[in-house]
Amino acid sequence: MKSIISLSLVGLFGVLGSCHAQDKKQTDTVKQMNIIDEQVKILNSVFEMGDASENPLGGATNYIELLEQSDMDPELKKELREQYKIYDLSLDPKKKDSLALVFNKKLKEAMDKSLNDPQNK
Repeated sequence: MKSIISLSLVGLFGVLGSCHAQDKKQTDTVKQMNIIDEQVKILNSVFEMGDASENPLGGATNYIELLEQSDMDPELKKELREQYKIYDLSLDPKKKDSLALVFNKKLKEAMDKSLNDPQNK
């Protein structure tokens, strides 16, 4: 089940990256805003407006800080960090080659994991 979710998320990031690239047919050299980091900033400020002592985000200013502060499984943290890296690479037009390499690697890993998963047999 995890491999299906991972494959779906990797596919989603790929689709988002390709859609984003298709919208910018002109040569784009400016890195786009990272909306995941922006969401963390906004939610952090919303919780601080209420009661800063009960802020579930712990004052995190970006997604990686939020991941590091969380008490989730280290393997899940690693996977989420990798997915974030793919998304972040998709925002920088100068790093599209790196994005393709990382995306293809993650896709191959997910496919291999899916083929070797005893639940799929």
